[in-house]
Amino acid sequence: MKAHRLRAPSTDGALLATPPLDEAGSQVDANVRRLATWDHDFQGRRSSWLRDLVRREVADEARRFLLTNGVEPPETAASGPLVVTGHQPELFHPGVWVKNFAASAIAARQRGVGLNLIVDDDIPKSSSIRVPHAEGGRISAHRLEFDRWEGEAPYEDLPVHDEAVFASFGARVVERLGGLVGDPLIEDLWPRVAARREGGLPLGLRLALARRDVEASWGVSNLEIPISRLCQTEGFAWFACHLLAHLPRYQDVYNDALREYRAVYGIRSKNHPVSALQKQGEWLEAPFWVWRAARPRRRPLQVRQGRTKMDLRIAGEDEPFLQLPLSADREACCAVERFRELSESQIRLRTRALTTTMFSRCLLGDLFIHGIGGAKYDELGDAITSRFLGFEPPGFLTLSMTAWLGLAEHSTSPAALAAIDRSIRSLIYNPDRHLSEPWNEDQRRLIQSKRAVIEREAVAHPQRIARFREIREINEALQPSVAGRLASLRDDRRRVVQDLEANRVAHSREFSFVLYPRERMRALMGGVEQAIREGSSDAVKLALGA
Repeated sequence: MKAHRLRAPSTDGALLATPPLDEAGSQVDANVRRLATWDHDFQGRRSSWLRDLVRREVADEARRFLLTNGVEPPETAASGPLVVTGHQPELFHPGVWVKNFAASAIAARQRGVGLNLIVDDDIPKSSSIRVPHAEGGRISAHRLEFDRWEGEAPYEDLPVHDEAVFASFGARVVERLGGLVGDPLIEDLWPRVAARREGGLPLGLRLALARRDVEASWGVSNLEIPISRLCQTEGFAWFACHLLAHLPRYQDVYNDALREYRAVYGIRSKNHPVSALQKQGEWLEAPFWVWRAARPRRRPLQVRQGRTKMDLRIAGEDEPFLQLPLSADREACCAVERFRELSESQIRLRTRALTTTMFSRCLLGDLFIHGIGGAKYDELGDAITSRFLGFEPPGFLTLSMTAWLGLAEHSTSPAALAAIDRSIRSLIYNPDRHLSEPWNEDQRRLIQSKRAVIEREAVAHPQRIARFREIREINEALQPSVAGRLASLRDDRRRVVQDLEANRVAHSREFSFVLYPRERMRALMGGVEQAIREGSSDAVKLALGA
């Protein structure tokens, strides 16, 4: 394992693509060839059989999900490649959204289809986004709620808590912006979000489907499937049962790779990038989340293995919720049948981040598109997959974009602030250096006294302390002589700090995509699509103005 440094682009309109976008097609082809030669036993089913099942099931379920929600799915070729990406159903920044457009364009160029995984087994970070506004001629950004926060719950089981707050969010954002951004995308998106209320959908799916509607209006047509639905397919059950059957070995591989990753990156935290899988007596922690629909709080899945069967329980509970007829050397047909009964019992068993991408890259897609965070995770994922499944996993594409809102900028810099701070410090600790002759009588006396104190030898510690105090008293006595200049510098400092804060807001890449001018977003995303269609990195630079 080697360290790889990935940094978000620092300038407006800049794109990070590793490998370059003009190599995406060849990467798809290489992955297809690698996956065609992979052979692995998933408890009685070969990897080729399981990939066929997974791809067919997920594509069918994705179409069903879209049609059920009034969205026309794309036409797909059974033999075409599948380009997969995914993210939580949140109001993310444009650097995340660009993956959806890239997936669609790469798939189209390869005569395949794009698929977006709606990661609804994750938990939201907040129920608000940062929105910039101007006050007193200064721009700052503060959080604006789209719903009432009532604690953590997975998106799958997260309702809208306050429909009035949620419905008014679009108008409140526009009001808060106060014209700073012209034609913000939220004016198009939020009516689409509001239209999803009647279906009784959870909050995350309302956002995801509205975002998908906007993409469709721009000519982008990916398949979409929530992780919650993917985890109820037969193909996923075979994958999960295989990991559970070999859980002791998986734990060893996982924890060894995690220790190696932390050593490579000098990480001391026990929770970064993920926690180790734990043992609690005879119970082993598995790489899945589990919770009850009536109590939607994610907990680790724990497994107790016997000779021919195993018990599954939710961490923190005493009694198992399921017994599987499964062991390392046992075929998983019966276990898969039992596993799939979970949905009827309102038990949610879902992937964690690393199992999501292992499943998606090895059994579902032909190319996976990560953002920067996911790519860092999957350096660890690559090590786990190669050691556990015994083959080098297919390569992935890392993609992100930096886009600024187009707010007013100020001609200042951190260097200007540092220069002012040095001048202020000098006026405080060396006021005598800033007084030009002729001095008045008090100034002359104080300056001469300071020079005498500085020249006086002070060897012992008490002498040095006394000298320090004398110099400080003289400096304080000279302060009235430089008070005007000091006050002026402090005024300058306040202005520079305000300007730097305004620039920090103007240069942020973290604002939600819904705040950006609609046509600018369309042009940026269209530029990436054009570059992929033309198979040229130069086209990216031209389209984005980089």
